Parts: sequence; structure tokens; C-alpha cells
Amino acid sequence: MIELENAEAYVFAEPGVLGEQVPARVTRVRLEASNGTEVTYEDLGGSMIAFPEGNYTLSFSGEILASQLLQVYDRAYRANVTVPAGYNVTNPLLGGYSPGGRVTALPDGATQVSWESTREVRVRFYDSARESLLYFFATSWAVVAIILLFPFLMMRLDRHNRE
Repeated sequence: MIELENAEAYVFAEPGVLGEQVPARVTRVRLEASNGTEVTYEDLGGSMIAFPEGNYTLSFSGEILASQLLQVYDRAYRANVTVPAGYNVTNPLLGGYSPGGRVTALPDGATQVSWESTREVRVRFYDSARESLLYFFATSWAVVAIILLFPFLMMRLDRHNRE
């Protein structure tokens, strides 16, 4: 959800390879007035919608690639992203979110990341299988390190005992 203040249009776009705005494909667009009633909007094409100037809450569904969501706005907005149950954002080696985000665990197992004022929403999430793989590889490397360091430490101990 995105809180729009004094807005009359919105462009669904994501940054391209060179930072240019590329139209984003979105579905289930819903625009609500501050009293909760749904507001009709005009689709201007090119992933842009227009509506009467005012304060609104905008929600939509979009395509997520490579377990990462990225939205860049023309000015600072209040934003919320709900990550479904089974996914997480809290491990900095696997996931993360743009600065200023506040993470809240929801009762249904989902996770919500909220920003009071941001021009960029970046959320990288992962599932429990990826987390398990991370711990497996970390443990494997720790065992390898211990095995490789053990002879060196034994030689040092032996040398110290001989002196």
C-alpha cells in the first residue's frame, strides 16, 4: 500500500538497467479515499493512472523477479509491503529492505515492512529453504576451516612444549 497525498496521478514504473523508468506491469489496482471508499481512476496507458486530486491509499499487485521488489517514486511517500507467510526479510545475508523500513510480524505469519517517508522501496526476501542452505554452507566452511587449522595449531603447540 502507498499513501498518496495531494496527488492526481501515479506512474507504475521500475528502474531499468541505466536508471531510466520502465513501465511496470501491475494488476488488481485499487485506489481508496481516506474514508475507505473505492475511487475510480482513468487508465492513461503506459502504466499511468489519473484521478481527482486528493489523498488516497493505492494498492496493487506486481511482478516480482529474483525474490526482490523494487519501487522508486517521484517524491517521498508512506509505503507498506506485505511479504507472504513462508518468506522472510530479516537475515541480512539473504534478505533486506531499504533504509528506514520497520518490520512487523503479522498474526497470519506474513511480514510487513513499513516506511513513513521514502522515495525508494527495496525488499529482498527469502524462504526457509534458502536459509537452511546458508546454514549448511556456513557450517561446512567452519568444519573445513577447523580441519585445515588443526595441524597448524598442533605444530604450534608442539613447538611451544619443546621450548
